[in-house]
Amino acid sequence: MAAIKRKVDDAAEGGEPDTSSHAHIIPLGAGSEVGRSCIIFKYQDKTVMFDCGIHPAYKGMDSLPLLDEIDIDTVDVALITHFHLDHCAAVPYLLRKTRFK
Repeated sequence: MAAIKRKVDDAAEGGEPDTSSHAHIIPLGAGSEVGRSCIIFKYQDKTVMFDCGIHPAYKGMDSLPLLDEIDIDTVDVALITHFHLDHCAAVPYLLRKTRFK
C-alpha cells in the first residue's frame, strides 16, 4: 500500500505518475462488431494476442484483423480462446506473416 500511496502523492505534487504497471488493450478487430476477433494485451514487457479470426461477412484482406496496426514481431504469444472462424480462421495468415512456431 505504501508504494501506491507514494505514486498518488507524486502525481498530486505535480510529478509524473508511474505508468509502467498499466495494461494496454488494443482491439485489432471485434472492437465494435462480431467477427475478426483479435485483441492485443500489453503489460509491462509482455504482449499477448487473444484470437486471430476473420469477419465472415467480408472477403479477402477485408476479412482479416488489422495486424498492420502493431509491430507483430513484438507479440510474445498468441492464444486462441475457442475454435470458431471469427476467433481462429486468420491464424494461417498470421503464421505466414510472422516467425511464430
